[in-house]
Amino acid sequence: MRKTASLSPSQALNRPIARQSSLNALADEVGVQSSRRLGFTIGHFGFLIAPQAISELSDILPICPIPFTAEWLLGLINMRGNFVPIFDFHQLLQEEKKDNVKKPMLLILGEGEAAGAFMVENLPIPLIFTSDDELNSLPPLPPIITHYVSNGYEKNGQLWFNFDHYGFFESLATKVAV
Repeated sequence: MRKTASLSPSQALNRPIARQSSLNALADEVGVQSSRRLGFTIGHFGFLIAPQAISELSDILPICPIPFTAEWLLGLINMRGNFVPIFDFHQLLQEEKKDNVKKPMLLILGEGEAAGAFMVENLPIPLIFTSDDELNSLPPLPPIITHYVSNGYEKNGQLWFNFDHYGFFESLATKVAV
């Protein structure tokens, strides 16, 4: 029996997937530019994780609430010795949470002091976009994310936005106190 090495969650999320590699090769063959991205949804919004960003999925860890802070800051978790803020992205976007979620998870973006996390209802999914999927202009977005979305794509009826989570987390840090 051959033993295989385990992947860390971030390695598993960012590993190449054979089927997608073959789709990229096919797109290159017909002269269409394509890019592989990892996306997650919050309500009806789809967000793309930056290509080189560190991302990790985790079970819900004990969250330490912080008194006298905004409601959308759920608290902090201790992730391998680093304190990571947990944000309620649904509340920030004024999106309803699904009631029938079997097992919410934490999506942690970034590392060390630059890390932040959201509770997600679904696993992030790998996506391949071509230039044909790119939006000509962005639709109206909630003001809280307007400055952190640079462009977007439409794939299978879902809008996906390039999301600057570093800038977003930094902006939230100035709005935490009530």
